[in-house]
Amino acid sequence: MNWNYLFAWFDRPLRQGSIVNNYQIKHTLGMGSYGFTYLAVSLQTQEEIVIKQLRTSKRRTASGRKSFQYEQSILERLKHPLIPKKHAAFSQGKQLFFTMDYVQGVTFEDLIFKHGQTFTEHEAFTILLSILQTVAYFHRLGIVHRDLRTPNLLWHAGQVHIIDFGLARYIGEQDERAEAFTDEKKLMREVHYRSDFYALGHFLLFLLYAGYKPTMKEERPWFEELILTKEGKHIIKRMLQIEQPYEEIDELCNQIQSMLKERETCCKSF
Repeated sequence: MNWNYLFAWFDRPLRQGSIVNNYQIKHTLGMGSYGFTYLAVSLQTQEEIVIKQLRTSKRRTASGRKSFQYEQSILERLKHPLIPKKHAAFSQGKQLFFTMDYVQGVTFEDLIFKHGQTFTEHEAFTILLSILQTVAYFHRLGIVHRDLRTPNLLWHAGQVHIIDFGLARYIGEQDERAEAFTDEKKLMREVHYRSDFYALGHFLLFLLYAGYKPTMKEERPWFEELILTKEGKHIIKRMLQIEQPYEEIDELCNQIQSMLKERETCCKSF
């Protein structure tokens, strides 16, 4: 019998109203392959906080427990206002938990699909540059996020917060599942700075397509459909590894800054 499959079948998130270590669960924020994430409120201070729980199926494996602890150790090292702060780790029964800051932001999916937000090329690259400034912080510590998708980038008060370091690794480490990765997932999960640039390249296209209205029936590649500057296309192609990939963040940031500055100078001349 496949015991891992059996325990995974019985994995269930905690119910709304459940009490865990003096916290009351308000609702489930997310359900990942390794754990559940909840929004909870402290019964002592009434403050909202995020609780992450390791799945029962993963708790029974050494790799699952290691990954859960690994995320905590990385968060403990990160001290940045746009990255959630990790607080306490605890257990209840045999279940493992840790708490961290709650970011009261909205996803870019909600900004686009619920609020009808669109982005010009200049606006999209400006947002990207602000994200890269935070990414540069943990890249300089040798940490790669490996999951910089839109659900993990939250907009709040004019800034972008980066959450969910569950797949983060240090440069030079190996991912035991790497041999199973193919195509896009292989590029997303590479333990290299390139993987974060690749993910953010797709995030950038997501922003740029928000205001796109097709003029032709046949589907075309993004660099033909979107009206972008030559510099913008070049940067995205390098992020997506269509052309020579960026190996480190400073070159990428410098090229974006140069493009934005040139664009601003051009606009002022009219």
